[in-house]
Amino acid sequence: MDASADAVRERAEIEHYEPPVYGIEEPLWIATDEATGCSGVGKIEEEAIGNLLSLVATHETAPVDDAEYMKFPGDVREKTWTGESDGLVGRLLEKF
Repeated sequence: MDASADAVRERAEIEHYEPPVYGIEEPLWIATDEATGCSGVGKIEEEAIGNLLSLVATHETAPVDDAEYMKFPGDVREKTWTGESDGLVGRLLEKF
């Protein structure tokens, strides 16, 4: 798998949410790389992509780990909710 910044940007799936959907008060961007299971979150698209790039770079150099992770501004958390029925955004808002 290509973990270069350009490759990750190319395959990233970007989601954008605007208030008042899901009860958020500010715009929310989520960039996800299905190849690694990593996601970056930000208040603007560039922040979400930057968080994703940082996390994928860390993921590639970390010991073998099947867990998926999400990077918030300044914070990395394991996606312990993967596969639950509440959906990503619902679970994300509980953590953010």
